Amino acid sequence: MTVAHGTDRLESARLVPRRIAPDDLPFFTRIHALPEVAQYRYPGGRPRSPEESAAWLQATLESYAQLALGYLAVRRKEDGALIGRCGLMDLVVESAAPEHGIRRGWFGRAQAPAGVALTFECELGYTFDPAVWGQGFATEAVGCVRDYARDVLRLSYAISAILPQNARSRRVAERYADRPRGLRLGGGWALPAVSC
Repeated sequence: MTVAHGTDRLESARLVPRRIAPDDLPFFTRIHALPEVAQYRYPGGRPRSPEESAAWLQATLESYAQLALGYLAVRRKEDGALIGRCGLMDLVVESAAPEHGIRRGWFGRAQAPAGVALTFECELGYTFDPAVWGQGFATEAVGCVRDYARDVLRLSYAISAILPQNARSRRVAERYADRPRGLRLGGGWALPAVSC
């Protein structure tokens, strides 16, 4: 995940990003089911079911050990409230652009088809409770994870997969973006590269 073994959390001025725990499932089940979150998070805008959220949480926990990557639960220091997630995940992208110029991409190596030349990227992703949108928490969390990725993990960049209509997330990524490394994927995903 974005925190090295032996490190269980990061810290910024107002936030404490830390490893996701099984007890966080009710929060993520709730926000994954919100239409205003799903419209930007998932192609087609379909909210996740409780079972899909449970599978996502299990995959996140497994990613910590398998890939040394994963999302972090983001808590607000002021009151300890869980307000979202931010972290680095595995993004698999076609190595060569097809004739139509838009590469296909998959979250997780297991989802990629066989027989396709692939490039592996780190995707810096984030999702927050709509109740805290517009308060700068996503920008702060992304900066915290980006700094850790640069200073500790020694990454030079990460990709952020963002649907074009998600103006808020685009603005967050663009604060840290390095446009020349950006990619475009099928399904409408734009991938600005976040400089680390």
